[in-house]
Amino acid sequence: MAEWKRIIFTKPNTAEYLSIGKVDFENLGEHQVVVKSFYTTISAGTEKANIMGVNNVGPSEAVASFPRSLGYNCAGEVVAVGSRVTNMKVGDRVVVYWSTHSNYNVVHENQVVKIDSENVSYADAAVAFIASFPLAAIRKVSLEVGESFMVMGLGILGQLAVKLARVAGACPII
Repeated sequence: MAEWKRIIFTKPNTAEYLSIGKVDFENLGEHQVVVKSFYTTISAGTEKANIMGVNNVGPSEAVASFPRSLGYNCAGEVVAVGSRVTNMKVGDRVVVYWSTHSNYNVVHENQVVKIDSENVSYADAAVAFIASFPLAAIRKVSLEVGESFMVMGLGILGQLAVKLARVAGACPII
């Protein structure tokens, strides 16, 4: 067992890094995986919305509820697997999507993807899932080389959109 800590938005305008108990590595669900987080992805806009209690950042909430603990994804190492997990093992380098900002994430194996290359750092891998958001938008608008592209806002998603639009051949990028 290990101490489990997580960033928790306890009430509007208050976030704390709190101990929420112990992670039990022995009694996992059959398809659960425990990942020790090395990096998590933070989106300033989402974190601000969470800390303010804006209700558009939770899973279909009519009213923002507290306490809340959210995140996008993390990169880390598998430290335990459930009895029926066959596609990964302890020690694997992985990305977890829809994880939380915590030192351990206990999730279903379908939320975990192996980092297959030693050339990909944990820091870079931690951005992979959130980077798919602006990439999906670029694909949806069928951007072609030489077309103009505009990004509104330069948080993490906007900055990723600019980089991806440049790679896709957008010109000019506004």
